[in-house]
Amino acid sequence: MRQGACAWPLTVYGSRISYYTGKIETYLRYRSIPYKMGHYLANRRRLKAGAGVVQMPVIELADGRWMSDTTPMLAWLDTQQDGPSIYPVDPVLNFLALLIEDYADEWLWRSAMHYRWSYRPDRQYAAEALYTELVRGVLPLPRPLALNRLKRRQLGGFVKGDGVTRRTRFHADRTYLTALDCLQAIVSSRPFLLGQAPSIADFGLMAPMFRHFSQDPTPSEIMRQRAPAVYAWVARMWNLNPALSGGDLIAEVDAPIEALLQEVCETHLVQHRQNAEAFGEGRTHFGMTVQDCRYARLPVSRYRVWCLEQLRKAWAALDGEAQARVKSHLSSPMAHILWDDTKLVPSTYDVDNAAPFNRGINVYGSGVPPR
Repeated sequence: MRQGACAWPLTVYGSRISYYTGKIETYLRYRSIPYKMGHYLANRRRLKAGAGVVQMPVIELADGRWMSDTTPMLAWLDTQQDGPSIYPVDPVLNFLALLIEDYADEWLWRSAMHYRWSYRPDRQYAAEALYTELVRGVLPLPRPLALNRLKRRQLGGFVKGDGVTRRTRFHADRTYLTALDCLQAIVSSRPFLLGQAPSIADFGLMAPMFRHFSQDPTPSEIMRQRAPAVYAWVARMWNLNPALSGGDLIAEVDAPIEALLQEVCETHLVQHRQNAEAFGEGRTHFGMTVQDCRYARLPVSRYRVWCLEQLRKAWAALDGEAQARVKSHLSSPMAHILWDDTKLVPSTYDVDNAAPFNRGINVYGSGVPPR
């Protein structure tokens, strides 16, 4: 480790079943960065004061600095390490890996929350786990009341409040199945998405695939039966050994990666465009048609406007030859939002480019999607 070693050990405020906590823990284990878990609910005031936001995970460094948002966290942490970076040297692979990470963070989230809170066994499992880990002994609530509140909050806010209804749940289900099929085709023939070493694409996909899809009862059984190579990849990522996971990345983007990128364009980039337009018009909700599904009253996210800004910034940094190569792999018309002349109303988030050490914001307003 280089100069960042003065910041270790880290304190990670999150949860053992948290989407993004699993993502960052996978990286910390891979790099052998010492960390300990801090109690999320018991330290809400410290999180708000230090990082500006109460969300999972927030990280406190040993030198007193605070970090939020796993995407810039990983980018900064990787600059502090010796050894090969998780960001591909090839600019085309790097851009596509960043796009896949963003899809994992901001699109698969809806499907992951749906599986966790729409299905009764999963809902009970998650509520019990959160109660035992975070609520018990901290909030003065009887267990039955706490469980019911957790279920109502999560199902009402992060599922129904994020557009998953009786009319759309088929698509939320299918989103997961399609992602599984795409990943199964990739990791059946190589250990990681882009070759013989893990990249930011792998760490990004660990957010939904680890703590949600491979652990929650319903999607984990689907994964074992439908995509066993993905199940093995999840375990491989959690047990990463740098000495055994080094090697070359693919020289050319192949058909299985292109199939995944097609899904990214048809789903995630549609959402990015519609969300950015709604934000620019000052709306609080928007509707969109994704593939054959019409979603209504989705909450507008200022944070996701920033995510799109970051992708466009990465695109603009590519030279002409690299841009042409990226376009050859993103044939969907929806990909144009990454490079067309559409003017976005700025998010005005992190204007000083200080992330992950800036004052963080939630994906949705105060944290829960507004109904």
